[in-house]
Amino acid sequence: MGSQRSLLKSVTTGVAGKRHYCKGNKNHEILKGDRILLLKIERNVFHYCAACTLSFIATAQNNLATLEAEIQSAQ
Repeated sequence: MGSQRSLLKSVTTGVAGKRHYCKGNKNHEILKGDRILLLKIERNVFHYCAACTLSFIATAQNNLATLEAEIQSAQ
């Protein structure tokens, strides 16, 4: 059996070292010291604010629950 892989390999959390604007919504300002989501795609790192991060997590949980139900019903 092959090794299990993570779908979340390129996603981490961190603390903003300087001011940024959220990649998900340019109106959301991220201040130095705020908790942020860091999404690395190839050589690019995108910064997301807490509000957008929580929205992403809720959407991902719903999508994963649907995927899990589909897989379990096929067995």
